[in-house]
Amino acid sequence: MAKTSYKVPTSLNRSFLDHEITLSKGGWAAKPSPIKQLLFFGGGVLAVLWITTQTFVASSGPMFITFFVIWALLAIGYFGGMTKTKELRAMTIPALLAYLPSRARTVYTRRSSDPSDFYSIVGIDGIEEDGRIHYSDGGEGQVYLVVGSASYLLFDEDRIGILDRVDAFWRKIESTCEWSFITTKEPQRIYHQVASLEERNHVLQVRDPDLIELQNEQYDILTQHVGGKFTSIHQYLLLRGKSADALRRAHTVLQAEVEGSALMIKEATVLDREETEPMLRVFYQGIDDELPSLKASLS
Repeated sequence: MAKTSYKVPTSLNRSFLDHEITLSKGGWAAKPSPIKQLLFFGGGVLAVLWITTQTFVASSGPMFITFFVIWALLAIGYFGGMTKTKELRAMTIPALLAYLPSRARTVYTRRSSDPSDFYSIVGIDGIEEDGRIHYSDGGEGQVYLVVGSASYLLFDEDRIGILDRVDAFWRKIESTCEWSFITTKEPQRIYHQVASLEERNHVLQVRDPDLIELQNEQYDILTQHVGGKFTSIHQYLLLRGKSADALRRAHTVLQAEVEGSALMIKEATVLDREETEPMLRVFYQGIDDELPSLKASLS
């Protein structure tokens, strides 16, 4: 049976300075702190003592020295704090300084602009007709439209069955391929409905104005409202392998899971280039309520 909760294992990047120790004396114990944090506090206090006694600050007035010491201790306490990822806040200073220039916070996407900055964000060399994505680092990927089985209305035995299946599934996944589940809120897909409506219009033998007006009304409802203003949740699975062979093995595992049971994934549909690009466009361009290719009427 799958566990009800999981503990995140210790990072492989953990070093000696990341070990936590507890300072205690006389029955009082402080909160466990990493060695690097204690060294930062100790080094900061020694630096303040040296500045206030051996530099020009020592020749300043008592009021200035007092304010300087208070400011320095507050800065040491703040930058010596730990982030959610167990890193010192002081480690974020280089990233902050690199973010301050306006050119570092702007990526131009005009046709006349240098595409290098935008290319460094996307990292995609191209997308084949069948939807195969080629990345700049040599990896390959494929996007699937997936449907799962999770629900708030599950019985206990169904919930346990899903958890066991998911637990067993992730235990057999190789590390050579990334599995990324992506949830978006997009306009509903109406391609099949529009194609059916256009086909019905082509085979219409009696071109009665009332019938044409009725079909145009249905067409406008599909393109301007259902496919434009009404959004629904879509879930995708992006497989990104380090090589074509790694992607092929991951696809085999996914296909076997879909065919073997519906507990983990009910359906998985491979997206071609025409369907993959709109999904990626949600991240890099945003959702456009207007559908230029569907604006024309049927008349």
